[in-house]
Amino acid sequence: MHLEELIGREITNIYSLVITETGGLDTGECFIELDGKLIIDIPYDSSQEVFIKERDKKAISLFADLSDQPVHHVNKDKKTIGEIADKYQKQKNTFFNKLRRFLFGFELEVKEYRPYKVEYTENRLKHIRGSKITDFIWYDEMGCRGYFLLDNGWLITVTSTAQNGTGLAGLNYFESLSQLNLLRGNDFAKLSDKKAGI
Repeated sequence: MHLEELIGREITNIYSLVITETGGLDTGECFIELDGKLIIDIPYDSSQEVFIKERDKKAISLFADLSDQPVHHVNKDKKTIGEIADKYQKQKNTFFNKLRRFLFGFELEVKEYRPYKVEYTENRLKHIRGSKITDFIWYDEMGCRGYFLLDNGWLITVTSTAQNGTGLAGLNYFESLSQLNLLRGNDFAKLSDKKAGI
């Protein structure tokens, strides 16, 4: 399949399979579903064919839950873990708490670990689902995949390997071309420019 055939197609799902290796390299693979039926891989540049692939049964849908993510704030007084542990040990060893543990069988609750506030962060993957591919851009670097430019200005790519703990293996997205330029520079090629002979 040629890249030109992807223009205008809708991203209906993205499945991801990330394998982590502590102290080593994480690996990630994505299965991008278009129009609810076709699963493809992101090519490295415009000279490559787009591979149609079969989804790995272990891969999970990144769109299964697109609700905003809760962030629980604990430790309102911003004490260190050592300070909290010292305070807890002192309270735990009082006569009253020893008696309560003996009579009722439960430990003293560490109140600093109880959330005092919950905020929600936007699940940005909802901006990708239902978007249509409008262009393809790539950098002339060995081993780096290209980027699908979506109709809402977002870009998506896949990072196959990354240092453990960075969270970069698998799907990567950018909210705009200018955001990508800050990270990678503007020395990229565009499929639409190539087709126009620019």
